[in-house]
Parts: sequence; structure tokens; C-alpha cells
Amino acid sequence: MATLLQDIRYAVRTLAREPAFSLVALLTLALGIGANTAIFGIVNTVLLRPLPYREPDRVVVLWSHWTNWAKTWVSAPELADYQRQARSLEHVAGFTSTSFNLTGGPGSEPLRVVAAQVQADLFDALGAQPIVGRAFTADEDRPGGPRVVVLAEGLWRSRFGSDPSVVGRTIELDAVPYTVVGVLPSALRIPLDYASRTLTQLWVPLALGPADPQERGNHGLNALARLRPGVTLAQAQAEIDTITRGFLQQYPANYDDKFGLTLVPAPLEVFGEIRPALLMLLLAVGAVLLIACANVANLLLARAESRHKEIAVRLALGAGRARIVRQLLTESMLLSLGGGLAGAALAYALTQWLVALDPLKIPRAHEITLDARVLGFAAAVSVLAAILAGVVPALQLSRTDLQPTLKEGGRDSRVASGRLRRVLVASQIAASVVLVAAAMLLARSFARLLDVDAGFNAERVLTLRTSLPEAAYADSASMVRAYGEIGRRLRESPGVVAAGAITGLPLASTRGDWGIRVEGRPGDPRENLAADWQVATPGYFEALGTPLRAGRTFTDADTATSLGVIIVNETMATRFWPGVSAVGRRMTMGSNDRWLTVIGVVADIHHRGLDAVPRPEMYRPHAQFRYGDATASAVPTMTWAVRTVGDPRAAVGYARAAIHGVDARLGISDVATMEQVVADSTSDRRLNMLLFVLLGTLALALATIGVYGVVAYSVSQRTHEIGVRMAIGARPHDVVRLMLDQGGRLAVAGVAVGSLAALLGARLIRGLLFDVSATDPVTFVAVPLGLLAVALLASYIPARRATRVDPVIALRGE
Repeated sequence: MATLLQDIRYAVRTLAREPAFSLVALLTLALGIGANTAIFGIVNTVLLRPLPYREPDRVVVLWSHWTNWAKTWVSAPELADYQRQARSLEHVAGFTSTSFNLTGGPGSEPLRVVAAQVQADLFDALGAQPIVGRAFTADEDRPGGPRVVVLAEGLWRSRFGSDPSVVGRTIELDAVPYTVVGVLPSALRIPLDYASRTLTQLWVPLALGPADPQERGNHGLNALARLRPGVTLAQAQAEIDTITRGFLQQYPANYDDKFGLTLVPAPLEVFGEIRPALLMLLLAVGAVLLIACANVANLLLARAESRHKEIAVRLALGAGRARIVRQLLTESMLLSLGGGLAGAALAYALTQWLVALDPLKIPRAHEITLDARVLGFAAAVSVLAAILAGVVPALQLSRTDLQPTLKEGGRDSRVASGRLRRVLVASQIAASVVLVAAAMLLARSFARLLDVDAGFNAERVLTLRTSLPEAAYADSASMVRAYGEIGRRLRESPGVVAAGAITGLPLASTRGDWGIRVEGRPGDPRENLAADWQVATPGYFEALGTPLRAGRTFTDADTATSLGVIIVNETMATRFWPGVSAVGRRMTMGSNDRWLTVIGVVADIHHRGLDAVPRPEMYRPHAQFRYGDATASAVPTMTWAVRTVGDPRAAVGYARAAIHGVDARLGISDVATMEQVVADSTSDRRLNMLLFVLLGTLALALATIGVYGVVAYSVSQRTHEIGVRMAIGARPHDVVRLMLDQGGRLAVAGVAVGSLAALLGARLIRGLLFDVSATDPVTFVAVPLGLLAVALLASYIPARRATRVDPVIALRGE
């Protein structure tokens, strides 16, 4: 221990004598360690921290798939079959999202809350433990059962002041009384909640009745379950495949041979899309750490040239080579631990920046912290960096030959650190090419994504959701009147250009399809004619800025008693009416025999994502659409799009006033500008691009410093040679060319190796690219040329300095 303390004191004194060297080395390591710690902090929170369920790997989400649908919901009859027949699953539960106007409890303002209608078994499937009260029971989860509600902890604290006596109290949801029976912790989320900005605030019973065979094709329910003890995912999937094959035999009119059900483990459902990107980022920051370590090793090797005599003296006085190595590693360890402390501070700043970006598609982004595991990782990386950066210089110095060094005034002619330094710098350049190429590929991909014609104009558009309680609006006519009046008030508000509502906002919701029949098209039972469906009010397309390609949009004249009409998008028009105008053609939706006349064709809207191919989509007027027969109610929940002349956020107050002017009990939710909606839909790609650009820039800066250092050191070592050359007539540009030749060789070697590695490594990020090839020629021409230019510039600065060497002084110094 005394020897270790002696080594530490000596290392501190040695580093303190060279503050410039120590500061540069420390900052270099801080950048590498900080970047690694920040990315590991994200991975730790997102991937390594388990989901808040009991045995989360045994929780599975149920997704149907068939023709045109790789991932969709289940129907109520199918859910009942899985609950009855699947022996490998337990607690099979359906659920769906909804929203309510909360008017009970403290506060006079109505509150729009996000809710989940769930079957009672869902709580057992997730292993949910209420913090107050209980969850509802199977007896309460039935048609006509008691109206009960379970609150989320966040709503309980914000609306009810964390009052435990809320259990047993009555609140009103859409003007209907519900009894609070419990409170669930805020950590508990349904797996699908992780992809939403608005978390579930309360749970109510789904209360499904007996399965109606007519509803077998109505796929609108989410479902999850738990694998029974001892059952593997493969065994459960095999049993489910047998059950779904039975559906094809029993109900051939409802299914095709592509139908099936996939069991997706909850962790894969939540983290599956982001996992590859995070793993790529881990590899990228690992490369940055190696570049930083190579840079510090280069600094230590350069510094070693001035310490040969010191080491030779210590060896002559009896110090063993192991002691010399230990002393030198102690110095690099101090540098690395200092870099680790600074890196932890940098990592904290980076994670705070990430949280401020608010990336919707990174699950649990707001929970990212530097916990004990992350700080332990930072310490481990610091030790690793000390070894990587310090071991080679330490071994080089420990081999100092005593006699030549002491005789020649401190220079060991056998030390080959110059060659090693050049290898390290070439390696840095190669790694930089890989990272900069990845960053450029992602940047070009993101630019292409933003250039996609989304089918609407997101500028100056405010969006918000509202819902009419069925208890207060018992018939469709009252709902239609209310939405018509809200629309009129919105359009008359100051600064509003247009306003209209839609069932599912593009890029922020998922729509299902509806089977159709096209007049005059020969019927083929094997042909699955279907299109995604929407319900819209007059003014919606104008508010969203969707171009009209033919015909007209909805007006107030499209009422429940007028001609049944429909609007289709361009994809639907060209697919079902190829070569002719779709306007004036007729079709029906599903088994409904009422003919609908196409009155307009609108541009394709990229509803499922800017990177998704538009599907056939049709729009019904709100005044005419009913889920079932003519006596069914209209759509109660709609999302408004309000186009303004100025900042759309300034229209929130006008929108609230327009809605409250129709019904003061109505609340609004999901308030956002359309530009925010677009940004949320691309947040994962934006974050990937920003992080890779940051890492690529960091790697490029470190590599540039490395090239500069090698050439600058070469100039200092060749001062005598330069002086001789200039004394016998060499001109300044000859000296510059000599020095540039050395830097250029390093750059060419590094760029050549790096380009090959980048071409091979680009395949790993192929899944993160959009409309850009992994072998994009622009990238793989621009990046190598750019790196060469930067490396030559880094060489030119010290080379230019070499031309100012005075031959007389250089020769006299020798």
C-alpha cells in the first residue's frame, strides 16, 4: 500500500508539471468515456431494466395477421376462442383504449382523461398490485355489472391529492357515475402504452357480452396473456397455430389461408424496434472510445521521448521493469479516472439533452438516469481506457536501453514509437471513416424522409381531441349537431382559416380496414377487397391541407337523409377503378347494401408513417356514418384539425371556448401542433441521426488531432534535417510537400481501410435507412474525400510551421 501511495504521489507531481499535456489527455478520455456512459445509460434504462410486470418475459401480446395485414387486432369471438381453447396460456385478456370527460372529484374544470377498457384478467396477466384498494373482479367485468374504475397513480395524485379515501367515492366519466375501487402504481403500463405520449390514466371493465358470430371479422381488440408455468413460447405458438387453422375450416367466409395469430413477448413488443438502433450506437461509441484511447496513447508515446533518460536513471538505480510499468500505468490510470469523472458529468448533460428532445419512440426515455449500474460502467470503462491507452507506452519505456540512452543525452535510438504512432493514427482515421459514413447515411436518409409528400401541409395546424358522452348524446342526430356546431364556432374563431375533424389523425393513430364491394366489378370469393376507413366532418381536408385531385369534399349538405357519399384516396381510386375516373362510381362497405357514390378523390396521406406506403383509404361523412344499422349512434370521439393564419398554439384558447360554447362539460386532450405530430412520428430516426452525427463529429475531431500531433512531432524531431535541406537550397513549398507526404500517407492508408470497413458495416444499419442504399455512392465518395481533405489540412498547419525554421539556429542547436 505504501508503494502504491508513493506511485500515486509521484504520478500527480509528474502530471502537474505538464498541465497542457494532462488537460488534453484528460479531456480526450472524458469525451470517449462520457459518450459511452451516456449511451449505456440509455441502454440500461430502455433494454436492461425489466418491465414492471411479474416475470415480464412470460407476458405475451396477441396479434392477428393475414393478407394485407402483418400485424392487427383480434375480434371478440376469436378472443373468446383463445380464452376457452388455449391450454398453454392463462389470463388471456382483451383491452382497448378510449377516453372520458372526468367531471367528478376536486376541480371545476372538466378533464379529458385517457382510459383503458380491460378485462379483469389483464391485472393478473401483468401481476399488477394496487397501492390503494383493489382491481376490479371478473364479476364486475360483465354487461350490466357495477360501474367501477381503477385510477392510475398519476391521476390520483394530481386530481385527488393522493387521498386514500378516494376508494369508494363516485366520480363521473362522460356524465355516468363510476365507483373508484383502487389505485395502480404509475410504473404499471400496458405494453402498448410505451409507444404513446399519453399514458393510461384509469381503467374500467371492458364488459364483453357473449361472442356474436357476426362480429368474427370485426378486428378491433388488443389482447395479451401469460404463458402457463413450464410452457415455452414455441409450444404456445404451436397450439395457437392449431387453433387458428381450425378457424379456417369452421369459418371459411371470414378468413383466408394467410390468417394466423402471433404471440409476441412483451419486452420484444415494447423494445423490438429500438433495440437494433441502440446496439448500433453501443458499437459506435465503443469505436469512439478506441479512438480516444489511441489519441491518448499517441500523446503518451510522444511524451515518452522526453522521459528516456529519466527512466534509464531509475533503471540504473535498481528499479525493476515491472515497477516502471506500474508507475507509468498509475499515471495513465489517474488520467483515465479524471476523465471518467469529467465523462460522467458529460454523460449527465447528454442524457438531459436526450430527455429534452422528448423522443416519443424511445420507451421510458424520461426515466433515463445515471444510476449505480451506469456509474459502475463508467468506472469500468475508465479502467479499460487506462489500460488501452497506457500499457503500450509503458512497455515501450520500460524497455529503454541504459547505455545508449545515458551516453546520447537521453535518446534511445532503438525506440520505434514513431511507427507505432503512425499505425494508431491511421487506425483512428479508419474508425472515423466508418462513423462519419454511418452519420452521413442516416442524415441523408432522414432528409429523404422529410422530403416525402405526406399528403398534407403540417404548417400552422393545431390538433386536439374531444368526445361526446353517449349518456348525454343518446342519438346520432344530437352528436352530428354538436360536431357541426363546434366546427362552425371554430371556423368563426379569430385567425382560423379552416377546421374539421377526423376519427384517426395521420401519423398519430392506427386505422383498420373494411371490406368493400365495387359496383360492376366481377365478384371473386378469393379476392379480398378492403380499404382503410375514416370518418370526417366538413372542412377536414381543407384544414389539413390535403390536395383534392378530383370531385369535391364534404359539405354541410351531406346529411343523414341525402345521397350516401364517400371520398377515396388516389391509391384506392387507381386500384379499384383503373383507367377511369372514380368520381361518380358506386361501392358498398361490407355487408351493408346501401350504395355509396364516390364524390371526390384526395391525395394519398401517409397515415401509418412517412416511410410507409399509402394504403387504399376511404372517408365517410360524419353525418352519414353508423357502425351498424341506421339506428346506431354516430362516432362520438374525433380529433380536430384547425388551420390558422399565425402560431397555431395561440388558437388553443379559442378552440376550448368553441367546444365549451357547445357543451361546458366537454374536455380536450392530445393538444399538439401538426408539426409536433410529424416530429413525434420521426423522433426515432431523428435521434439516431443526431447521435451518429455527434459521434462521427467527435471521432473526426479526435482523428484530426491525432494527425496534427504526429506531423507536429515529426517536425520537431526533424528540425535538424529541415535546417540542412533549407541551407542547401530547399524552398518552403518543398518542406511543406515533405511534411504533407507523411500526413497524406497516413490519411490514405486510414481512409482506404476505413472505406472498406464502412462498406461492410453499413449493412448493419440497413434497417435504419429510408430511400438510401447502404452503399450510397454519394456517401462513399464524399466521406473519403472529406476525410482526406481534413487530414491534409491537419498536416498542413505544422508543415507550414516547418518552413519558418531558421537553418542557422537549427544547425547550431545540433
